Amino acid sequence: MYLFVTYFNQFICRMGLARCGKIVKYTMFILNLLTFLGGCALLGYGSYLKDNNISLFGILTVVLEYVHLSVPWILIITAIVCIIVSFLGCCGAIKKIRGMLTMHFLLLLGLFLALLVGGVLGYQYKETIESSIVLQMETSLNNSYGVDNFVTHAWDQLQSTLHCCGIEGNENSTYSWSFYKLSTDWYKNQVQTVGRLQYVPESCCKYPYDTNNVTKCIGLQNRYTAPVVGPPVSLIMQNDQLFTQGCWTVLLSIVQNKLWLAMILGTVSASLLLIGMIMSVCLCKRIEEQIYEEDDERFQEFILS
Repeated sequence: MYLFVTYFNQFICRMGLARCGKIVKYTMFILNLLTFLGGCALLGYGSYLKDNNISLFGILTVVLEYVHLSVPWILIITAIVCIIVSFLGCCGAIKKIRGMLTMHFLLLLGLFLALLVGGVLGYQYKETIESSIVLQMETSLNNSYGVDNFVTHAWDQLQSTLHCCGIEGNENSTYSWSFYKLSTDWYKNQVQTVGRLQYVPESCCKYPYDTNNVTKCIGLQNRYTAPVVGPPVSLIMQNDQLFTQGCWTVLLSIVQNKLWLAMILGTVSASLLLIGMIMSVCLCKRIEEQIYEEDDERFQEFILS
C-alpha cells in the first residue's frame, strides 16, 4: 500500500509538471510568434517610411544630434531587436533548445536593464537633456535652416504641425519667432538670394495658403507689428496671423500632458519582459528535469537488465 501511494504521488507530480511545461511552452511560443510578426510589420513600415521619405517623421531631426537620424531608423532597429528575441524564444520553446532559451533570457534581461537604467537616467538628468535639445535646435535653426533642405523641411513640418515658431518661449521671447530675425543665417542671406526681407518663414503662419495672411504674418504688410518689431510685443504690436510660441515649449507641454501614458507603457513593457524571463527560466528548468528523468529511467533500465 505504501509503495502504491508513493508511485501514485510521483505519477501525479510528473503529470503536473508535464502539463505545466506544456502550458509554458505553448504560451511562450504564441507570445513570441506575435512579437515576431509585429517586428516584421514594424520593419516593413520603417523601411517604407525611410524609402518614401515621409516628411512628418523628419521633425525629430531638429532635436537629435545627428541630423538624418529619424523615426524610420528607430523603428527599423526596434523591429530587428524584436525579431531576434522572438525567434530565439519561438525556436527555443518548440525545439526545447536550452541555448536559445538562455540567449532569449539574456536579451530580455538586457532590454529590461536598459529600460530601467534609461528611465532612471532620463529622470535624473532631465534638465541636462532638455538643455542639450534646446542647444541642438538652436544650432540647427541658426546654421542649417535655409541651407540644408532636409533640415529646412523638417523645421517647416515641425512648425506647421505643432503651430509654433522658433525654439522656446512665448511672443516676448528672443528664442521663439524673433530668433529668425535676430540669429539665423536664413534671415541674413535673404536680401542676396530673394531680394526682399522676410522676418519669419511661411510655416510660422496660421493660414500659409492665404496670400493676405502670409503677407501680414511674415512682416510685409504692417511695419509696426510683430514680426517686424519686438520683442517685447505690446497689445497694439500683436500679429494674430503668426504662431508665437516656441516649438520646444509646445512639444514639452504635450509630453508633460501625456506623461501618464509613457509611465503606463513603460510599466507594461517592463512587466512583459519580466514575464518572458520567468517563462524562459521555467522552460529551461523543465527541460533540465526532463533530461534528468530520462537519464534516470535509462539507468534504472540498465540496472534491471
